[in-house]
Amino acid sequence: MPVKIGLRHIDLWNESLEKQVQKYEEEQVEPGQIVFYGPSNFTRWSTKWEHRPLREEIVGASGKPCCINRGFGSSCTEQQLYYYGRMVRPLAPSALVYHGAPGNGLAFGYFMWESFELAQRVVAYALTDFPDIRVYFSGVNYKRSMTPEDLEERRLYNSWIRKFCEKTPGCIYVDALEYEPLHAEDIFAADGTHFNQKGYEIYADFYREVLKDELARF
Repeated sequence: MPVKIGLRHIDLWNESLEKQVQKYEEEQVEPGQIVFYGPSNFTRWSTKWEHRPLREEIVGASGKPCCINRGFGSSCTEQQLYYYGRMVRPLAPSALVYHGAPGNGLAFGYFMWESFELAQRVVAYALTDFPDIRVYFSGVNYKRSMTPEDLEERRLYNSWIRKFCEKTPGCIYVDALEYEPLHAEDIFAADGTHFNQKGYEIYADFYREVLKDELARF
């Protein structure tokens, strides 16, 4: 499969992905935690966007912070694969929450099936590097004002992830698309795609349930 984007620098955004990755690398992080890896739905879960950060919203059963946010906005699965060795591997995660959605890839010219193939490689890397890890492979989220065609396309992509997880040991399918509380009209930012604070509170509830066995370990 040919690479269709510049992996290190994207002129369309003022701050390159490489600089975002470098900022993460400067952080002092304890390994062995739960790592959230993916595009802007994780990136925006931070004080930069005036939201309570993921690390404070989802904590272990003891109340201890145990989640590391490694979202980098506007990334597609090609970039997530490229940066896996710097963004995920050094953290030696106990669990990986991976959101390998096709949306940004479509903007770069990737077909949905190409984005999915690249996302599978990210999961394969994690399962190979850390044989005891559990990968929570998230499907595409709901967004406001979707057409019926958009919804069916998202359900199709999610069905590929579900089938992949069913046959892949250590891989758990996460379906936020069908989680009704995340369909409310008033939980989205002005763009209709990303969450506002209320939306992130519901998103946190969703992931607390998904990750309850993982959170019990902390």
